[in-house]
Amino acid sequence: MTKDDGTWLNICYVTCALIFIYVLWKALNSVGLFSGLLEDYSDWFAPVAGTISVVVGIAVVYYARRQQENHEYYLASIGELRKVTWPTWLDTKKMTIIVVIVVGIFSAILAVFDLWFAWLLNKIIA
Repeated sequence: MTKDDGTWLNICYVTCALIFIYVLWKALNSVGLFSGLLEDYSDWFAPVAGTISVVVGIAVVYYARRQQENHEYYLASIGELRKVTWPTWLDTKKMTIIVVIVVGIFSAILAVFDLWFAWLLNKIIA
């Protein structure tokens, strides 16, 4: 089952809308909690915050979708991502192990220099 680029872009728009709605809903509830509105007006504040989040989230994604130049850019980006040769799972594991080893080596080197400078500074001050 293959999807065309427009379908993937629509999936991205829906995902963006859901994330935006969730974050805005949490932000409005936090503002309501810290300002005391959520406790004082709990019967109407939560549904209003949810409604505002959904309306603003859909409006933002609708506005983003209507801009034709951005729409074409996103479609071109998806087309370019299709041309990428992605590494295999084995290559990814090998590269991850290499990165972990290199980070460990540099951490050890930095720790040695840190201990040495601390010892040297202690000898100079004391």
